Amino acid sequence: DVSIAFEPGEMVCVTGRSGSGKSTLLKLLMRFWDPTSGAVKMSGRDLRGVNTSSLRSSIGYMTQDTHLFVGTIGDNLRIAREDATDAELDSACEAAALSSLIARLPQGYDTPVAELGDSLSGGERQRTALARALAQEPELILPDEPTAALDWQAQRDILNAVAALRRDFALTVFMVTHDLNAVFNLARKVAMLREGRLIWQGDVKDAMQPELLSSLYGVPIAIADCNGRKAALF
Repeated sequence: DVSIAFEPGEMVCVTGRSGSGKSTLLKLLMRFWDPTSGAVKMSGRDLRGVNTSSLRSSIGYMTQDTHLFVGTIGDNLRIAREDATDAELDSACEAAALSSLIARLPQGYDTPVAELGDSLSGGERQRTALARALAQEPELILPDEPTAALDWQAQRDILNAVAALRRDFALTVFMVTHDLNAVFNLARKVAMLREGRLIWQGDVKDAMQPELLSSLYGVPIAIADCNGRKAALF
């Protein structure tokens, strides 16, 4: 029902209504599940024949909800790669626009998470998730709804950080989002899902069709140009 191919260094966005199967694609790429038919391949190899630990070490998976574990903020950033140095964490935090937060912490990376309490905003938690993913030096980044439940400023910060992954680091990004404004201004390729089926894929410029988007989401949608950026108006 779904066939999507993407090349190294591409920014691909998968969009559709809630429950359409977007996040399931990321779980298949991570091999949390295996397909019951067909295959998921990376570099031409069926993932069922790839060592799971090796596969996951090459992928930065950014979940919708960022959980911070007991320990320091540095411990949390090193979850996927325990031997990451402070210098490598610095690079990951800079790329994730998290450096200013780390600089404000009383003990930097050694600050216990318990001391932060609920002081981290939703945007800071999402940028922490992105820095955590980047600290393992992945080849592929999988952000799952990175702007969900964030205010406008936090959305802009996280999207700017995601955009820099391909522009500055040549990383491959396969992002799931219902945020059409993120799709329009980040993606090169777009895939649209409905009820577990791929209904359209192609270049982002060709995706900016009000009729197509209205059909996908079931509500009238118009496309506007706002200061050089495309915006979807519901």
